[in-house]
Amino acid sequence: MKSADSKQLFVPGRLCLFGEHSDWASEFGLHSGYCIVVGTDQGLHATARACNEFIVEGPTVHEHPEDRSTDVESTTTVGQSPGTAVPGLSAPEMLRLPWHSDALLQAAADQEEFFRYTAGVACLMREHRGVRGGIHLTIAPFDLPLKKGVSSSAAVCILVAKAFNAVYDLNLLPHELMELAYQGEKLTGSRCGRMDQACIYGKTPVLLTFAPPAVPRVEPVFPARAIEMFFVDMAGQKDTVAILSDLRHAYELHPRLQRALGADNEQIVREAYAALEAGNAARLGDLMNEAQRLFDAHVAPHSPHLASPLLHKLLSQEELQGLVLGGKGVGSQGDGTAQFVARSAAARDIATAFIQRTFPHMRCFALTIPAGGT
Repeated sequence: MKSADSKQLFVPGRLCLFGEHSDWASEFGLHSGYCIVVGTDQGLHATARACNEFIVEGPTVHEHPEDRSTDVESTTTVGQSPGTAVPGLSAPEMLRLPWHSDALLQAAADQEEFFRYTAGVACLMREHRGVRGGIHLTIAPFDLPLKKGVSSSAAVCILVAKAFNAVYDLNLLPHELMELAYQGEKLTGSRCGRMDQACIYGKTPVLLTFAPPAVPRVEPVFPARAIEMFFVDMAGQKDTVAILSDLRHAYELHPRLQRALGADNEQIVREAYAALEAGNAARLGDLMNEAQRLFDAHVAPHSPHLASPLLHKLLSQEELQGLVLGGKGVGSQGDGTAQFVARSAAARDIATAFIQRTFPHMRCFALTIPAGGT
């Protein structure tokens, strides 16, 4: 193939501002789920071209030395393909499969396969009438934190769906790509929710409403003013699988947990939508504090994995109080990632410098929600 036939792609991560766990909770039919998410500045860049096989190559999971033992989910081991290591990265990985459903399904089910998520989406894409063959996807070195609650797995699934869409001119719509990415990840045995694939909308915040069996309703939010934020990879212990298992088992038995993820969450998300639309950073920060208090009181007690000592230590730092307007955990919570609304871009710079000086293993990432969306 000529280089002109290669397609350039980018998919960001996804930060859940409000409404974590409300997507799967809505599946019980007791209350609709509501959440607000936004894309990160960090993400996955790749090139894709048509191929008579399915080939994915790119850097491995540990893009930072401190990631090597911080998350129970990130302990997969796979054989490394030849190649020159990228500074700060393990040697490149490669998945190379014949363009057959059986081979793709087998790779998707292999929990030791680093690129199993890509195989799951490719298996679904193979059934699309416009897909005439496989693809060769090359993922560039990336700055998106993995296994930290910013939907790195959903981002790579969206990336594969977008790659097939671009290479074979499928003209798929965003909600169709989201569904393919979701179902492809499910083929790996993942218990992912339906909010993660909203990373496809990039830096435009979106409100998602979950009322199964209907597909999620997606509505963009266009802030009147930019809002300065940042999020922090706390480099702590987090077991998302165990958290989800604990909360799912507790949900039907505890009305207060149902209310926290149902009516109480809806009220906070409605107010957050109004604050975000108005560009009211102060109110958004207050609501983050309120959401964290609600989570700590009525959700966290149902899983020992949600004690989150690092998160609470970071949120309570006195030196941050004059620099941020509020903060909370991210995704399933635990000691993976924290997020903050900053008082200004300058205040954010001071806050992140303090965090990285005080907690050397942590990493900070700036996030500006632009006025009007993108």
